[in-house]
Amino acid sequence: MEGIYLLFFIGAAASILLYKFQKAAAYIGFGISAIASAAGVWFFIVNMTGGCEFKISMPVFDAAFAVDPLSAFFSFVICLVALAASIYGIHYAEEYKDSVRIGAMGFFFNLFIVSMLLVVAAANVFWFMVFWEFMTLSSFFLIHFNDSEKTAGATILYMVIAHVGGAAILAAMLLMSSTAGSMNFSDFSDITISPVMASIVFLLFFFGFGSKAGVFPVHVWLPKAHPAAPSHVSALMSAVMIKTAIYGIIRCCMWLPLSEWWGILILVFGALSSLLGVLYALTQHDTKALLAYHSVENIGIILLGLGIGITGRAYNYNTVSALGFAGALLHIVNHAFFKGLLFLGAGAVIRQTGTGEIDRLGGLIKKLPWTGTLFLSGSAAIAGLPFFNGFISELMIYISSATGAVKSGGSVMPMISAITVISLAVIGGLASICFTKIFGTVFQGHPRKTDISNITEVPFLMKSGMLFPAFFIVFIGMAAFLVIPFLENPVSLFAGDTAGGCLIKLENIFIRLSIILFSILFFIIVLLGIKGRIYKKRAVKVNETWGCGYSFPADTMQYTASSYADPLIDKSRYVLSGKKEKKFDSEYFPGQDWSFKSEVNDWFLSRIFTGAGKIIDRIFRLLRWFQCGKAGVYVIYIAFTVIIMIVWKFVL
Repeated sequence: MEGIYLLFFIGAAASILLYKFQKAAAYIGFGISAIASAAGVWFFIVNMTGGCEFKISMPVFDAAFAVDPLSAFFSFVICLVALAASIYGIHYAEEYKDSVRIGAMGFFFNLFIVSMLLVVAAANVFWFMVFWEFMTLSSFFLIHFNDSEKTAGATILYMVIAHVGGAAILAAMLLMSSTAGSMNFSDFSDITISPVMASIVFLLFFFGFGSKAGVFPVHVWLPKAHPAAPSHVSALMSAVMIKTAIYGIIRCCMWLPLSEWWGILILVFGALSSLLGVLYALTQHDTKALLAYHSVENIGIILLGLGIGITGRAYNYNTVSALGFAGALLHIVNHAFFKGLLFLGAGAVIRQTGTGEIDRLGGLIKKLPWTGTLFLSGSAAIAGLPFFNGFISELMIYISSATGAVKSGGSVMPMISAITVISLAVIGGLASICFTKIFGTVFQGHPRKTDISNITEVPFLMKSGMLFPAFFIVFIGMAAFLVIPFLENPVSLFAGDTAGGCLIKLENIFIRLSIILFSILFFIIVLLGIKGRIYKKRAVKVNETWGCGYSFPADTMQYTASSYADPLIDKSRYVLSGKKEKKFDSEYFPGQDWSFKSEVNDWFLSRIFTGAGKIIDRIFRLLRWFQCGKAGVYVIYIAFTVIIMIVWKFVL
């Protein structure tokens, strides 16, 4: 285990030593991270059934790290996505060779991955918080490689919310430590804590970790920071960094005596995050901003499963708890794969076309067939369609909801199950619309405003980085029964020994489902083969599309992303606030100058966080007299502070 972490530090050191050699830094820095990630994938999947630990003696706090089945599960997911991003990054980093030092990018990239791994392996409060901050700082520097005014604003917002959340986590950790009389996590499970104090600690944990996960309403940094980062960094941030916060929520719920309302609270925020996330995603015009809002949506889906699991455990419905928790864990894996793939695909489009603005693109499937096909598989997965992995984890959450409604008697579980089922159904429909919009606009049709005549497919290593998660998207979607056994040990930590029996029954269900899916796929292939034989020798007639009286259809007659989503945005106007810009010379027939554009602002950012920021800014402006710039005055401040501390110690 230590060797894997050490490899990432070696990759960081090698990258910075090759600071002046751009190509070598890309191949060696990202290459070492790929090797370390591959070693981590093998190590953590082998150790998911047991555990391992190591300790380094330090002057203040020993650096203690331990991997149990839950830590191994999250480490495995981190390494899988890091492997794909590292392979992709070798060629993708060439985009930055004229503007930044790739060695510096490789340095922070390796540190970012190892800090996430050490966060989920930390065995005491001190080192957890150290690597939590390392994770935040390394991602901050990685975002800044896209140097622009937009990036600066995104990173400031990210750092403010990250550190407010970090302060809440630290406060909760210190309360736990004071109660346990120790800073070691191994002592937290046996503490005796009052229900009121337990609830206060839980709320601090949930707010602190929720701010990193992107839970509404503290999600506002995510759609700003993720689009600003390089695409392989966006993939890591969206696919796995925000999952370290889910790890924190799960871990704190394992330490504390659960209350029933905690699960309900998590489920309500999950429903809000998923529904509002997908609605805001529909309004976006930038590819990566749209994907970032879908991260908020999928964090909401994970919280739905987790909320059912926690509520089931609080009511001692072990079967419900095991199924809900298993669904949440599997969706963590599935989201990591399809969201990582989608961000890598978006990065390929931006690299080849120079823009990520959806309404400027079109027809790219002809020029980027590999990228387009892989992006389509990710789109189908995130929409929860059969044959792909998103369908499987959402089905597991459906099953846990139905089980909770049936087995719970007169508790609140039927209401929780109803909220979950309705939320998932609405989310699935809206996500399908959203990815029909982005794939149809970007890859199909004709070019709109961007010339694609000289565009070629991305290099081999970028394609390889996208193929890796695409394989698992289809593999889990078609053969989920092979994945279920890997969930048994992490689920057992949370739901008890009954988890194994529940998952065996679930495995049997998915064996039958796989047979059905393979049968349907075989039937489709046979039909396509018959159709091909029938139409093989028939001549194909090509005619012009009827253009409503125009002699030929113009590219401007195509749907744009804005016009496609406009009817749904209209129906959601009480939730979404924004404006439209219409310009046309005829009510019925579009001319050369016809245009339509809509813009929706994130109400939470524009009203709450921006307003709060202005108030804080005014307060600190009033205190500017305090920082006068005179050394003598600062000495007086120090002396006054020392006197107060002495009085506090010896008098009060």
